[in-house]
Amino acid sequence: MRRLSVIVMILVVGAGTIGAATGASLKGTVTIVHGLPGFTADVYLDDELLLDGFSPTTATDPLQLDPGAYDLALRDLGAPADSEPVLSDTLSVSAGSDLSVVVHLTQGGTETVSTFENSFGQVPAGGSLLVVRDVAAAPSFWVRVDGRQRIQNLRSGNERAVQLEPGPHLLALEAVGSGEKLIPPSRIRLDEGVVQIVYVIGEESAGNLDLMLQSVANLRSRPTGVLTGVGGLAAERDAFPAWATLSMIIAGSGLLLSAMAFRPRRHD
Repeated sequence: MRRLSVIVMILVVGAGTIGAATGASLKGTVTIVHGLPGFTADVYLDDELLLDGFSPTTATDPLQLDPGAYDLALRDLGAPADSEPVLSDTLSVSAGSDLSVVVHLTQGGTETVSTFENSFGQVPAGGSLLVVRDVAAAPSFWVRVDGRQRIQNLRSGNERAVQLEPGPHLLALEAVGSGEKLIPPSRIRLDEGVVQIVYVIGEESAGNLDLMLQSVANLRSRPTGVLTGVGGLAAERDAFPAWATLSMIIAGSGLLLSAMAFRPRRHD
């Protein structure tokens, strides 16, 4: 089994940060996900350099942005700031919104930018949610979880969600009709109250289809009975060590604080 790219996004840091969370709710959260193979980019937001050397299968820290419209531009690494961007888009950010902005290929192989809203509500107590987003140049596919078909005919640019029991699961993608395995089966672990977003990225004809993970935590609903939680977050092809989960959760508040320090210009 191959490596699985992992993004972790911590939305709620704890009861001790209620004041900070209230201030952040007046802003919008934007995470830029790079799912475009072979393109290392410089990322600009409102003509200001946000990130240089943005590599495929990586993501920015969650950015806390004031409500408004922002110009996003991606240029080749080292290209002049006033050169024609390879990709550009306008981001519309509203107060309290949570957006994943994905750079990827369409089903026909054209570079594009897509925005997904991370609006999942409360996950039922004792459950978890798997969200699969197809942002690859690949045929429509079925999603099998533990050998059972759970999502049918997912097409490029779309997403589907399915509630699952917390714990380890085996995820497989099969081309519609032929049943051909598009990616080797991948082991993922779902925790109670966690939304696990799986991005299918790359290009089938180039043989570089892959998966990226983005996890949204702390969405537990109130239990209606006595339940046992799993605790922690892990994603694996072979194994994802528990110490890595803990270190990412501890680092989560630092990521949010560093992201809030970036305040790009906005359009009135």
